[in-house]
Amino acid sequence: MIFYKPYTDKQDIYTMFPHADFSGGKTVGAYAALQDDAFLGKCLVVVDGYTCTIAELFQTGADKLVTEGLVRAALNFAANRGAYLASCEIAQISDVLKMLGFAEENGVFRGEIPELLQGSCCKHTNAHGS
Repeated sequence: MIFYKPYTDKQDIYTMFPHADFSGGKTVGAYAALQDDAFLGKCLVVVDGYTCTIAELFQTGADKLVTEGLVRAALNFAANRGAYLASCEIAQISDVLKMLGFAEENGVFRGEIPELLQGSCCKHTNAHGS
């Protein structure tokens, strides 16, 4: 089972992401994906008012489930701190971002967090709109 461990302590986040920017009243959080004691990946999210940015995401393999879990954890973190809109410019995870419902424009993926956090079954409608 994969566990997504949250980090909110500035020193812990700096250790994971030495370039994390805490300036201007931003709220910064991080998650690590772990399976047993094995490190699978990590993600950095920055909340600034009603918006959040998934700033960095690294993982040891190419498992889309790990990527999706890290993105969802970051979106939940942001939503719990009042963010409504999300953006991400990490092209390497574009397939997962699109699957979650992010729309891309000029290399920037954006979406409304409540819609992004819906399950994929909630995003499909039939031809009759029901």
